[in-house]
Amino acid sequence: MIFLYYSINKKMDIIEQYGEGKKNMIYMAKPVYGGWVTFTAHMALKYGYDLYKIGKRTEKNKRDYGYSVQYQNLCITDITKLPNLFITAIDKHYYEYLEYFPEGTTIVIHDPTELKAKDSPILKYKDKLRFITIRETVQEFLRKGYGIQSTFKVHPFYGYERGDSCEDIKCVSISRIDFDKNTDILLRANMKLPKELQIALFGAENRLYVHHKLQKLNIGEHWKGKFKKSYPLLHEEKDILRGAKYMIDMSTIKNDGGGTQYTFLEAIHNGCVLILNEDWVKRGKTFIDGINCISVKNEDDIVRILTEDKDHSKIIIESQKLLKRHIDVLW
Repeated sequence: MIFLYYSINKKMDIIEQYGEGKKNMIYMAKPVYGGWVTFTAHMALKYGYDLYKIGKRTEKNKRDYGYSVQYQNLCITDITKLPNLFITAIDKHYYEYLEYFPEGTTIVIHDPTELKAKDSPILKYKDKLRFITIRETVQEFLRKGYGIQSTFKVHPFYGYERGDSCEDIKCVSISRIDFDKNTDILLRANMKLPKELQIALFGAENRLYVHHKLQKLNIGEHWKGKFKKSYPLLHEEKDILRGAKYMIDMSTIKNDGGGTQYTFLEAIHNGCVLILNEDWVKRGKTFIDGINCISVKNEDDIVRILTEDKDHSKIIIESQKLLKRHIDVLW
C-alpha cells in the first residue's frame, strides 16, 4: 500500500487561527448518510465547530451524530441567537425556518439538485444568504442559472487514522445505493466477473431503486450493508478501504461533476486506485484518466480494468497529491 505522508490534522483553535470566531453549524436535513452528513462530520472533526439541529425545544444534553461527533437540539429562537451561523446542508423539511436566519448566514450548496425547482425557497432568500459551493461546476450553475455569486472551496478533509486491513476485498464501492450512483452498472459488471474480482458494495440503500432496478441483478449477493458511521469505515471491525486495491464510484449528477466527493477522498486517503465514471471526469480538470484515476463508461470497461489488474502505483501517488489542499483548506 502506497501513502504520501502528510500531517494528520487535529482540531484547530479557530478563533486564534482565523480571527473570525467559531462557526456554529446547523444541519437542516433528514438524511443520516451521504455527502451532506460526511461534510458536516469533517467540518466538526477538523475545525472543532459546534453542531446543532433544529428541534421543537432546546435540550441540555447532546446527541450522537456519528463519526465521533455530537450535536445539540435547539429551538429555532435559540439557534438564531448564535453568532456566525453556518448551514451545512438543507432539504425541503427545513425550508420554513430560513426566514428566521439573520442576514449574512452562510449556506453550503453541494450539488445542483438542491436548487432544481425554479421556485426553490432557497432562492427567495438568496440576497441575505452567503453561498459556498464545493465544486466549480456547482459554482458556475448557480451563477448562470440564478445569478447567485458564491465562494468556491474544496471539501475539507479530516485525516483520520487508518484501521486494520480488510484483506479479502479487492474492489469496493462505498457510495449510496441509488439512482445517481448507477449501482446497476456495478452489479452488471459483477455478473461478468469471477467471484474473487467482484465489487463489494457498502452504503445506505434507496429502497425504491433496489426494488425496481437491482433485485433482478442479484444485489443481495454483493451488498454488505451500511457501514458504521465512524472513521475509519468499518465492516466486521476491519477497515473497508485499507485492504482494497480499487474504489469505484460511478456517480453522475446533472449539471455537475469534475470535482471531488468524499468517497473519492476517503479512498485516496487509504491508497486505493480510483475508478470513476467517464462522464464525471470529463466535466472538470481535477481528475485525469490514467494520471490520477481510471475513467470507465460501462460494465465492460470495469470488467477489463479489474481483470487486467495492472500496476497502478503511479496513479495512486498522483491522486494522493490532490489530498493536500483538502487537508490545508481553511473554512
